[in-house]
Amino acid sequence: MKPSSLRTYVYCPRLYFFESHVRRERGLLERLRLALGRLYHVLAGIVDMARGRVVEEPLEARLGDYVFVGRPDAWRVEEGRLVVTERKSGRGPRRGVWLSDAAQAAAYAFMLLRSRVRGANEATLEVGYAFGGVRRLRLTEDLVDIVLRAAGEMRMVREGVVPYAYRVEAKCSICPYRVPCEELDRSLAPPEDGEIYEPGSWLASREPALDSR
Repeated sequence: MKPSSLRTYVYCPRLYFFESHVRRERGLLERLRLALGRLYHVLAGIVDMARGRVVEEPLEARLGDYVFVGRPDAWRVEEGRLVVTERKSGRGPRRGVWLSDAAQAAAYAFMLLRSRVRGANEATLEVGYAFGGVRRLRLTEDLVDIVLRAAGEMRMVREGVVPYAYRVEAKCSICPYRVPCEELDRSLAPPEDGEIYEPGSWLASREPALDSR
């Protein structure tokens, strides 16, 4: 399981469902955005290496019942504190960190504490937005719980369970799966008792962004 996939699930569980089960060719604009995003990461990585940080080191670690693999953008240890940096080429919230970005950075921090960094007293997550600057927050038990709960539901989704669609116009308007997502909702028969649990629905009760410090 990849922390980047975890980010997708927390951003919108239904988006993760489609990316897991539907193959599609990326459009020209989407490929261009990905290329620009990769260029942003490469340039930021050069700066991080010049500052003595470890950049895009491959990691593998077991978190609970799940094995995570991935490459954090950068990390370092300062006076017994692990600092994990995650770069985002988009725009950050007005304040704080998007929950999906915080979950991804938290997964990397937990992986590092398990596999590379021993004896660190705590971890700080840095999320650097190309439009919004660097935001910082602590790795908390609450964030770890989000990571593990989402990971458990992602397994169900990969097996074909249809999850919650986090419908926010700002997200849906740019989603390449908007039409099939809405068609899927119309095709799903309502349960007899009128209620059904959708994996990921608990994310709607979370704040869309976490306060930084």
